[in-house]
Amino acid sequence: MMRRFSARLAAGLFAGWLAGSSFAQSASEYAGEVPDTGQETLQSLEALQRALAMKEAEAAGFQEQLAAASDDLMRDDLRRRLQEVRAAIEEQRRQFDGFAVDIDLSPFSPQKESKFDWQEQIGKLLEPILAEFENATAESRIIGQLRAQLADVRKRRDLAGQAVSNLDTLLTQPASPELQTRLHNRQEAWKRIYEEANNEFSALDIQLQSRLAARESVLDQTTAYAKNFFKTRGLNLLLGVVAFCAVFFGFRLGEHVVRKLRRRGAEKHLSSRLTTLLFHVFSVLGGLAAMMLVFNMAGDWFLLGIVIIFLVGVGWASINTLPQQVETIKLMLNIGAVREGEYLVYDGTPYRVDALGFSAHLNNPRLDGGTRLLPVKYLVGMTSRPVGPSEAWFPCEAGDWVELADGRIGIVISQTPAAVELLAPGGEKTMFPTPAFLGLQPKNLMGGFRVVSTFGLDYRHQAEATTGIPSTMRDNLRTALPETVGPENIADIQVFLSRAGESALEYTIWIDLKGAAAPQSVRVPGAVQQILVELCNANGWTIPFTQIRIHQA
Repeated sequence: MMRRFSARLAAGLFAGWLAGSSFAQSASEYAGEVPDTGQETLQSLEALQRALAMKEAEAAGFQEQLAAASDDLMRDDLRRRLQEVRAAIEEQRRQFDGFAVDIDLSPFSPQKESKFDWQEQIGKLLEPILAEFENATAESRIIGQLRAQLADVRKRRDLAGQAVSNLDTLLTQPASPELQTRLHNRQEAWKRIYEEANNEFSALDIQLQSRLAARESVLDQTTAYAKNFFKTRGLNLLLGVVAFCAVFFGFRLGEHVVRKLRRRGAEKHLSSRLTTLLFHVFSVLGGLAAMMLVFNMAGDWFLLGIVIIFLVGVGWASINTLPQQVETIKLMLNIGAVREGEYLVYDGTPYRVDALGFSAHLNNPRLDGGTRLLPVKYLVGMTSRPVGPSEAWFPCEAGDWVELADGRIGIVISQTPAAVELLAPGGEKTMFPTPAFLGLQPKNLMGGFRVVSTFGLDYRHQAEATTGIPSTMRDNLRTALPETVGPENIADIQVFLSRAGESALEYTIWIDLKGAAAPQSVRVPGAVQQILVELCNANGWTIPFTQIRIHQA
């Protein structure tokens, strides 16, 4: 049945060539869809027989002319034409035999081996596309050729006119009769050249002006071309798009059904992720294959070539990014360096990887708007780690008082993945990019904090330096400091001798405060110094100062 269809197809194509009609050719391409009868076979064979007889008669005529020809050039031309006719007769006889005997004749025909030439194949692929563009720019190219010819003829006309003028000047000078005669002859010749060039220039200029006058505007040309394109190929394009959408959304619907059938809340396994990935890949590849099949069945090589060139371009561009594509696929399958449920630092901010697929879902529960949805390819090259049992996702929350590494203190107004806004005690607002804020190593004061201060006494109080003085300082601070921060906010106060310096006995004071005292934390160091200075005045303790002693030999 397949061989019969091939033979009928070949006969139908040849009949379409005889008729010279695209309609007959299109009808012949689908001739195999009509039930075959003996009468139709005989009619097709009759058409082939008539065409074959015409070619054989033409070959006999060339043979007779070749026998009677006496000129060598004519004989060579007749031999060439006779060879072409005989080749056509041979091809028609093979078509006749294939249709009449209804068998595969390829084993009886010698097969010519030919090497694959990718440049030739690309040329065949680009031929219909280039022909389409050539047709679209035909008028512009003709006008360009006319302008080029006009410029060439103008140059020849001007040069010929200059030659005539120069000869006129020479003829006015005294010369021998023979020279006068020759110069006069050359003048007449150059005048003829000038007239011919001028006439040719006028004709070309008229043609150019006529085409420019009849030429439509660029908008009209574009609109006309678009109308013609959609009139001739609009149906093919529409069918191709419909085929692509049908296959594409069909696969997506299948993936949706499979996902619904899977139990909700079930853990995602490698098989389910791979199934989802394959559904998405085949939805695109299948849609493109369906579109190409429609264009191929319609015989629209222009649209088919456009799709093939697009696919070749995408494939060529993907070669350089192949390692990145492999890593992206591993991430989507949750077998890459970043895993679901793990700790990841992205843009300098910590996140928990909630889900991985074609998109990555990142979340930081302590940030306002801390959920980020981004393409999974952005995570290529990163690594995640398991979340610790008491992992800190951010050092503070909105409303917490923090102290930065540069000494600034303030309350956090808002914190997002983009920025953290800090309000200082005096009302000054400062906006920090979130990575920069984390780089300043903020200390959260809300869980309690310690204020460290130092104080020095003169060596004359050395006898009491380790016993009476530290306890007196501590008791006095416990009595006076609550006026600054409130008694309920003081957790502990410690005073001890920390260093015997060159000119003073240095004491270190630890003030442990609760988080509620954070707004007054900037006042505590000054209050401590004030209380201790007043204590020195009351007890007659001397506060030393830096001394310089000169020893004389």
